[in-house]
Amino acid sequence: MKFLILIVIVLAVVVWLQRLKKNLGQGRPSSGGAPFPGTGAGSGGAASAANEPGQAEAMVACVHCGMHFPASEAIADASGAVFCSAEHRRLHAS
Repeated sequence: MKFLILIVIVLAVVVWLQRLKKNLGQGRPSSGGAPFPGTGAGSGGAASAANEPGQAEAMVACVHCGMHFPASEAIADASGAVFCSAEHRRLHAS
């Protein structure tokens, strides 16, 4: 009975280690690949410059809801206030 419990524990540890190894391998993007869809080469705009290692993009807060998002995605109105969407810009104006 002791050997059966020991075998089950060893098998559980082996399976756990294999899953951990697999998950760690998937967490690292391959060279030249993008970690998120739409952020790789050819997606263009200021966002691609911010994705380079060592570069951080400025974050701004929506005047309407307060959500923080990258400045490259901001929608500004005539007064210079920034919004996360055209809908929030419209709601804030009314």
